[in-house]
Amino acid sequence: MSTTITVFSPTHSPAQIREIILSAAKEDDVDFLGVPFTHPRNVTIEIDDDLINDCLGWLDDVALASGLGIQYDDEILRYGDEDIAFTTQTKGDDDARIGASRLGLEHLLNSIADDDDYLKIAQFDIENPADESTYISARSLSEVDGWTLEFGVAGVRNTTIVASTDDAITTMLRWMNGEDIRDLNWTRV
Repeated sequence: MSTTITVFSPTHSPAQIREIILSAAKEDDVDFLGVPFTHPRNVTIEIDDDLINDCLGWLDDVALASGLGIQYDDEILRYGDEDIAFTTQTKGDDDARIGASRLGLEHLLNSIADDDDYLKIAQFDIENPADESTYISARSLSEVDGWTLEFGVAGVRNTTIVASTDDAITTMLRWMNGEDIRDLNWTRV
């Protein structure tokens, strides 16, 4: 049995994506990769089911380094614009993942199913990778179609409520872009 992985990019053509994958496979001496097929908007790779974890682990590194997105089993794993100055974590993650996507914020927030789910984006410091004290997170308030945002800096936590997914995205983008977001009605926790 085999599984299909789809690779896409907001900036590279399918031919460029294929070349990136093949060059990286040759450089890394990867022998488990199937043939990458180009399509009008993406590249697909057929992988034997027993090799899927090896392939996804390797392809995740290639995608992060090259600005590629990855879709596997109807789930987008990378969006192609991940910024390695941040980590991303959701309720189901054991650990935060390096790279946060600005393009993926809407999809990630819309995938939050209940009030216990969250999306947390933290600044990443290679010198101290465990430090997640500077972050922004979002939790759904499904009863009122709003969001609780939490903003943390050096152990000081603040929260606010925004009325819509668009407001949550705008605030998170402002924070990721280094803008001052103190103009919102924050309450210290």
